[in-house]
Amino acid sequence: MQFLFGVGPSWGIGGSSYYYGPGSPGYYGCGAPGFPCAGFGGYGSFKLTQEFSGHFSGNASGPALGVLLNEEFGYRRFGFVIAPKFTYDIQLKRDLGLYLSPNVSLGYQFMSWNYFDGGYYYRYPYHAANLQFGMALKLMLDDRWIVWLQFPHFDMSLGPGNRYYGCGGPGVYCPTFFVARLDLLFGGGVSF
Repeated sequence: MQFLFGVGPSWGIGGSSYYYGPGSPGYYGCGAPGFPCAGFGGYGSFKLTQEFSGHFSGNASGPALGVLLNEEFGYRRFGFVIAPKFTYDIQLKRDLGLYLSPNVSLGYQFMSWNYFDGGYYYRYPYHAANLQFGMALKLMLDDRWIVWLQFPHFDMSLGPGNRYYGCGGPGVYCPTFFVARLDLLFGGGVSF
């Protein structure tokens, strides 16, 4: 078993932020000409991560299955992810506890965004599917302690867009939003 804890920045890398269906009546917001995507995806944020996992082999290498938790704090928003995570730890040198760890997770994301319409603030909750994948480098010290670095990791969310950036009001059609981010996380952990 392993417990990992980490911190780091998350950058928005685009996506269309939300898709418009047929008959969308004039509210374009993020992604339209002259309106760069600068909301959930664009402002960047600070991220915390926790992971509990266990290897099928019983040692520190090979396939592992775990639970991933993320908390994300950014400009006028908060996000939370819970997901099963699959990792494959590859030991790079037999006598050195250095591991390359490709990984993937697919789970649930809750986001709360504070929308300002010029006179009032509104807080809207969003529910989405969240996909994360990438590579990490782990160094095991004294067969117990772990120091790790997650290289820029892809983090994508897709969900219903009701009230996303204020759309979904009377006569406005905004069915789905998409957010793409890159995460760079580092941290420590313990193996037991």
